[in-house]
Amino acid sequence: MSVKMLFRKFLINSTGACLLGLLFMATDCRATPLQKNKHKKGIVHAMTVLEVQPTVKGADTISVTFRKSQRIYRLPKKSKAVFLKLLKESEQKHTPVMVWRIKEESDVIISVERP
Repeated sequence: MSVKMLFRKFLINSTGACLLGLLFMATDCRATPLQKNKHKKGIVHAMTVLEVQPTVKGADTISVTFRKSQRIYRLPKKSKAVFLKLLKESEQKHTPVMVWRIKEESDVIISVERP
């Protein structure tokens, strides 16, 4: 039996069409690569660092305060060393840096860049 005949036989009833659609949808979802964080979705602000607080023993984040905001933001210790370097440079030179976060409500810094 040819493939063409199999598709005709399979697509005759609606159940077969639904199952075939689900099969294509499932394979399409698995074939989609995971999207790397390229900051397409997120919140970015240009802010000047007021203080990078010294790390507390046992803490997994570094606390950072900015001049623009009264909130305390957290930089995970597992993040790139360049991010901490840029934050400290901003604190010393009083220059703004671009700070990326997932959501407006989030206080976790996911990326730091020069403007």
